[in-house]
This record gives sequence, C-alpha cells and structure tokens, in this order.
Amino acid sequence: MNGLEISVVHWLLVMAQLLGLLSAWITRISEGSSRQAVAQRLFLLSLALVGTGALLSIGLGPCYWLSSGVVLSLMVLATTCDFKPSRQAAAWQ
Repeated sequence: MNGLEISVVHWLLVMAQLLGLLSAWITRISEGSSRQAVAQRLFLLSLALVGTGALLSIGLGPCYWLSSGVVLSLMVLATTCDFKPSRQAAAWQ
C-alpha cells in the first residue's frame, strides 16, 4: 500500500509541476492581450500550488523536493525575465 500512496503523491506533484510550467508559458504569450489578467491569476494560483507542493515534498525525499524546487525556479524565471531584444540604455551609448 505504501508504494501506491507514494505513486499517487508523485503523480499529483508531477501534474502540479506541469500546470505550473504551462501557466508560466501562457502568462508569457498572453502579455499585452485582453486575457493577460486571467493568465496572471492562473499563474499565481499555480505558483502557490507548486510552492506548497515543494514545501510538503521535503519529507518525501530528494527526488521529490528537488524537482518541485526546479520547477518553482523556472516559473519565476519565465515570468520575470524579459526575453525580447531590447535597445541599450542611453547612458551606455
């Protein structure tokens, strides 16, 4: 029975992580559109879900919390980094 319980917990963590990465991607592509607010709410909800999963998975072993931590970091990076090519600042020209 223990193997089944760990398997269910593992798949719930995987689904939460996939939802988190998907919501980060949706948030990036909806930037400037009319659906941006909905995408941001979905991202914040999934960020809380993945963060809670990372905290709760600490007791399960390194494989579980490490993957949750990586996904949490990728979600934050995907939404805060500006991947668009930009011009240099006027002070550096």
